[in-house]
Order: sequence, then C-alpha cells, then structure tokens
Amino acid sequence: MWVWSKLSAAKWEDAWEERFYGNQNAVVTGLAGGKSVRVDVYCEEHQQALEIAEHFGGSVRELVETDWVAVSAKPGPPIKIRDSLLVTSEVDPAGLREMKRLNEGRIVVSIPPEMAFGTGDHPTTASCLRFLADEARARRGQAWRLLDLGCGSGVLAIAADLLGAEACEALDYDPRAVEVARHNVERNGASGVLVEEADLREWSPGEPYDVVAANLFADVLQSSFEKIFRCLRPGGSFILSGVLREQWEKTEEAALTAGLVFEVVKKKGKWFSAKGGRA
Repeated sequence: MWVWSKLSAAKWEDAWEERFYGNQNAVVTGLAGGKSVRVDVYCEEHQQALEIAEHFGGSVRELVETDWVAVSAKPGPPIKIRDSLLVTSEVDPAGLREMKRLNEGRIVVSIPPEMAFGTGDHPTTASCLRFLADEARARRGQAWRLLDLGCGSGVLAIAADLLGAEACEALDYDPRAVEVARHNVERNGASGVLVEEADLREWSPGEPYDVVAANLFADVLQSSFEKIFRCLRPGGSFILSGVLREQWEKTEEAALTAGLVFEVVKKKGKWFSAKGGRA
C-alpha cells in the first residue's frame, strides 16, 4: 500500500475534506499551531497515488505497517432523497435486494466509498440529488438530457438516468474518478450515461442540455459560468453546489455576470447549493 501526502494551509481544510469526502482512505489532520493541515490518501496501487500527486502536488511514499490504522473508517448509512431515491454504499446483491424490498417505490443507487468524491452523504452531493429529484419529477413524461460537470463517483448522472433522463453526460478531469464512475454506471445498470475525461478549463460545450449540474470548487465554478450558460438550453435548469458560506456572494455575482440567475438557494451548515437557469 502507498500513501499520498500534502501539507496545506488550514484555511483550505474544508476544500480538501470536500474533495476526498466519501473516500474512506483519506485523512485530513490538523497540525500543531492551527495554521496547517496534512492531507493523506491511502492507495492500494502506486499508480493511484502518483495520479493524485500529478494533480495536486505533494509526495508519495510506501506505507509502513503502522499506517494501516488510518484506513479503518466505516461507510455511512443509506441516504434517502425525497421519496424517489435511496443512495447506499452496499454492493452485496443480497443486501441490495433487501434494501429494495424495504424501500419499495424508491430507486436504490449503489455507490461504494472509493477514490472519487460523491457518495451521497456529503451535504453538497445530497443537495444536488434533492434538486435533481425535483427536476425529474417536474420533467416526468418529457425527454430531457443532463450534463454533470465534475462527476466524481458519477452518482448525479446515474441518479438522473434512473429517474428518467433520456441521456446523461458526465465529465471529470481525474482519470481515477472517470474509472470509478464508469464502474458505478455499470454497477447500477445506468445504460444512458456516458462518462468522459475532460478538463473543464479546456472543454468546449457542444449541443445544449436541459439540466446542468456542477458540484465543484467555487473558483472553478466562477471561471466556468460562461461555458455553463452556453451549454444550458433556454428554459433549462442549472444545479450548483460545493460553495462555502464565505464564497457565496462572489460566486453569485460571477453567475449573474455570465447570465445565470438562482431561483432557489439552500444553506446546509457551511455549504451553499442553488438551482436556477438563464436570466
């Protein structure tokens, strides 16, 4: 086993926790003095750790035996989203059948904790799923297409597919996340989901979508609003999350400048999520 490590200013602790939330092999530790944190991600394969280092810097080392105590986190309980979804880390077929039996009427989505953000229990992901469930209900009987920017585990695109979307495209810059998302698509039988590797900074929008979801860091969102505007169909819906309380005002201003307006804004703890569309 290998571990990727990086020292960071304490002010970025929330961002690191969000990026690796749901990955039970990730640990964020505050250091003495309170000015810094250390981020560790434990990987079974050397290449996995090297890929993280390629994106975020930091260092990679082979583990000594005592480091195994850091990977003992347990997955959380299933998450109920409105009256339509149940997101679980369960992967055992018998366990999933029992969940479906006990939650008749809900679509069960299986997303195990892996090296990709978005298991459903983080406030930002859960908020996106609630907005998405509302959208699916409003668009029932209609043909609609979804684009998920920064898909992580693929949970949003998978949920949209299972809730009735005609087609879903999911993008992430992290090749490991793309691999995990594709496995999750297959695991959940979401045949209408296409997962592709793409850097949002270089990606160019194609044909417009009816729903665009983006659960991303605030700075990435702010620099991408013009692209999001171009790929959102007039009358379509834009779902946003991943914005900390102190980042919201600047983020909303950037969205308005790009021609996007939010009709619903939700605050869950320190996180902001919103749903809107073209102004």
